[in-house]
Amino acid sequence: MPSSGSTMLPPPKERVFDRLRPQVLPSQSGLARRIGARSIARWLCFASSLGLITCGCASQNSRTIAVIPGTTATEFWEAAHGGAEAAGRDAGLHIYWNGPTREDDVERQIGLVERAIDSDYAGLVVAPTNYLALVGSVRQALSKHIPTVVIRSSLPIPPGQGLSYILNDDQETGRLAATRIGILLAGKGQVAVLGLDPSGPRSVLRARAIEAELAKSFPEVLVIEKRSGSSNTAEVQQIAQEILIDNPALNAIVTLDVTATEGAWAALTALRKGKRVKLIGCEQEVDLMAGIRHGDIDSVIVENTYEMGFRAIQSIAARLRGESVPDKLELKPVLVTKRNIDSDEVQKMLSVNWRVSH
Repeated sequence: MPSSGSTMLPPPKERVFDRLRPQVLPSQSGLARRIGARSIARWLCFASSLGLITCGCASQNSRTIAVIPGTTATEFWEAAHGGAEAAGRDAGLHIYWNGPTREDDVERQIGLVERAIDSDYAGLVVAPTNYLALVGSVRQALSKHIPTVVIRSSLPIPPGQGLSYILNDDQETGRLAATRIGILLAGKGQVAVLGLDPSGPRSVLRARAIEAELAKSFPEVLVIEKRSGSSNTAEVQQIAQEILIDNPALNAIVTLDVTATEGAWAALTALRKGKRVKLIGCEQEVDLMAGIRHGDIDSVIVENTYEMGFRAIQSIAARLRGESVPDKLELKPVLVTKRNIDSDEVQKMLSVNWRVSH
């Protein structure tokens, strides 16, 4: 019993966290540890799997080149697809191929290019449908150091700094058309040019080359009409019919793109002038080749889109290896007639089965 002079200390206060701490019995402690370990293991496994998936996607994208053509709705670009796939197999690269369903859907093409940029692909190949609309997107790709090749149609961006061009020689296209006309007309006659597009340089280059070559080599073959085209075949047919009616002595029509050729062909058929007025077209399409075989179309100047796709992938593969590549290549077109349409060279350029390795 304490003395009267001493003070009795109160019992120690219970700490709050002592009351909250779970009471684990000795027999339960091993089980709790095992449950906790399994939970941690599951979490680590999930996190690891997520990381592997992310790394796997990044790894695949680093070996993938995006190719965005003008459209996937026509056969025109299938040969380019075949060329890209063939070069991709040679270089061990994957090809992501996608494009608008309409060639005039510029917004869709911009969206596909920007999606490819955001996916951090190893490279970008694009065939612009508009001379100005894709400038910003291509500059964005270059700012992210994505090797970029523009095929068929140039942009108002100088090559270099990761950008190169593989183009059709449009002046040679015009010269081939003019030479064919001069031979068909024996050096004398009247010609109309249909399908001018003032918003882009390609058709203008072709038209100027036609006139220059005619003036040089066939001065008595005169261009008496030059008309703009349209993306609508029916509209072009109407324009062509007006030309034919207004110029009864017309001897030939040169069309500068696929739609213009289709419209002029329809007009010649409707007016029953297909035998007297010669039709020379630019750019290939399967139905136009049928027109050559049937004799409705004299000839078509074909672009080597297979080689465009093939060389574009080769160029990017070389850049990825640290090699230098040419800033610009111009590929020669080929005049296709009934005589050479079944040659190996032409059939390769006209192929619509991109899975076939040439």
